Amino acid sequence: MRDSKFWDFAYFVTDLMILNVLWLLASLPVITVFHSTDALFYSIRLLRKDEGGSALREFWRGFVKHFWWMTANFFITALTLFILYVDIQFFTHQRSSFGYILSGLLLSMGLMFLITLIYTFLTVQYYEGNLLGLWKTSFVLGLGHLPQTILIIGIIALAFFVLQVVPITFFLILISGTAYLIDIVFEGIVKKYIKKD
Repeated sequence: MRDSKFWDFAYFVTDLMILNVLWLLASLPVITVFHSTDALFYSIRLLRKDEGGSALREFWRGFVKHFWWMTANFFITALTLFILYVDIQFFTHQRSSFGYILSGLLLSMGLMFLITLIYTFLTVQYYEGNLLGLWKTSFVLGLGHLPQTILIIGIIALAFFVLQVVPITFFLILISGTAYLIDIVFEGIVKKYIKKD
């Protein structure tokens, strides 16, 4: 039994560091980066609730829980970003007002897509349904809770800043710490929709 706040904090930081390393290792094949991100948020949610078993066991459970959805998400995202990139390059090289307007619209669509993508990793922890429904729900939550979405984007931007200033944090706690903060923000959204028992 933990007998002081110091040891509670020490265990908490250790779990975050373990989850950070697990995320890095599981993301090495690149194609599994979505799976490991899903597993990270799954584990973070349990850590915040002080539920579940060891960090390794819960990470693995989260990794396989939505395996096919995350595989589909990866390929959908890769295809969408490729199409957006090609279209933006094409219209930008037209060097006309119409081309710049279309490029701006495509960039806006890309931003909405990335917001929806971020929310899929968070929403899937609570969602029961199909993949299309997950994307619709994530889209609505992302745009329907704009202040929280801006805060989440701010947390991600801050993480990139910390990465530039102190690169070693990437290998220690930056990814899991960022996920922890994002999960706190998202829980504020979810509480509005989930009935308390």
